[in-house]
Amino acid sequence: MLSKKSAQDLINRVKSHVSNYAVMVFSATEQNTTRFANSEISQNVSISNAELKLTLYDGKKEASCSTNVFTDEGIVQLVHNAEEMLKCVPDGEFEAFPFSTEELSEILDVNSINELEKIFGITERAKYVKEGIACLEHGYTGAGALSFNKNVLAVANSTGDFRYATYGNVAFNTVVTCVEDGAAGAGAYFVYSKNVDAFINAPSEILAQFRKAQATASAVRNPISPELGAHTVILSPIAFADLVLFAALSLNAEYIEDGSSFATGKLGEKLFGQNVTIYDDITNPLLRPLPFDMEGNVRQTLKLVDKGVISAFAYDNKLAMKLKTKSTGHAGSGVFESGATPSNIVISGGEQSLEEIITSTEKGIFINELNYTNFVNERQLQLTGLTRNGAFLIEGGKLTTPISTVRFTESLLCAFNNITALSKEREVVDGYPAAILAPAARIENFHFTSKP
Repeated sequence: MLSKKSAQDLINRVKSHVSNYAVMVFSATEQNTTRFANSEISQNVSISNAELKLTLYDGKKEASCSTNVFTDEGIVQLVHNAEEMLKCVPDGEFEAFPFSTEELSEILDVNSINELEKIFGITERAKYVKEGIACLEHGYTGAGALSFNKNVLAVANSTGDFRYATYGNVAFNTVVTCVEDGAAGAGAYFVYSKNVDAFINAPSEILAQFRKAQATASAVRNPISPELGAHTVILSPIAFADLVLFAALSLNAEYIEDGSSFATGKLGEKLFGQNVTIYDDITNPLLRPLPFDMEGNVRQTLKLVDKGVISAFAYDNKLAMKLKTKSTGHAGSGVFESGATPSNIVISGGEQSLEEIITSTEKGIFINELNYTNFVNERQLQLTGLTRNGAFLIEGGKLTTPISTVRFTESLLCAFNNITALSKEREVVDGYPAAILAPAARIENFHFTSKP
């Protein structure tokens, strides 16, 4: 992992070879993972990856190349490739964008990441997995992974602007399976938040996830086939986050402009229920702390949905210029090459606990997790997917009989107007490409459409 000085030195080496205006993005990750299966550790692996992307500009011409070879020869070849490509490309719509002049507090967390490594080093990860497996009852096996990751991002240009950040995160997931039948998953996700003490409790949280998964695996044995049609459902935070992610990612200005988003032409309109408020919140300490985007702009906190009203879109430089507004600092977000992506999604909770929501539900279905969720119709925000790792009938305010896997097909324009309760507890979910802080949700008239 490159220090700030090393990243600056690498970028300065590139700058010494370029004559055009240039933007450089350096990203590096180190993933340290302990994997386990059949209640045994099967692999300890550390994978490091780094990439430098160079973009050259000549008026409205733009050419990008990347490399992971950081020798002098590799740098010279990178610049040469970009220059040759620049000669061939036609003019685009825009000239290069300058970096924002807004003040930015860089994240320089090397010392704290080193402290985290003491908590989640290879020996410690093995210990936590061993303790979790040991807590499982006879007849149950665990599989999954515990990862400690380090991340570096530097964004710079040839005129001297430079952004740099380092941060760490820990991710855990497990599926506990009964030897006879039944399986259930559980997981935890943590992001370093300038408070290493918050991670001290992470090992006990991992142990709790093992126990939670086994309890669910025990309960889902001998499921019945559910009736198709409309149901009252209660979605766990991880299941609800799966749905909200599709709505939030659709609030990308590029999708708005090309007409593929459900929110095209709907800014300021109330499309969801009064109890639905969704932020992209860079300030939330539980989520990803990256303070700037791939264009060097300071990331802004956005209230995407305010009490059901579509209130903001995420912009990169190009869409902001085209639509005569300002970038919100969401370019790329480390995942996509174009467009703007919300990546710190926070959903406001309610006043009841999840237990109280279940108790107050006379008849319904509890869904622990969703799987293979995808669009059916983006403009209608219609999704389909499968239940997974535990779904139960709710009868008389209690979880009773487990149900087998079933497919749902539902428009969130309907579902998010039929939310009758949100839990006050919220959980961090490691979604792709965003981290999400989500409550549980009760939704009326949620449609099960087929049985796989």
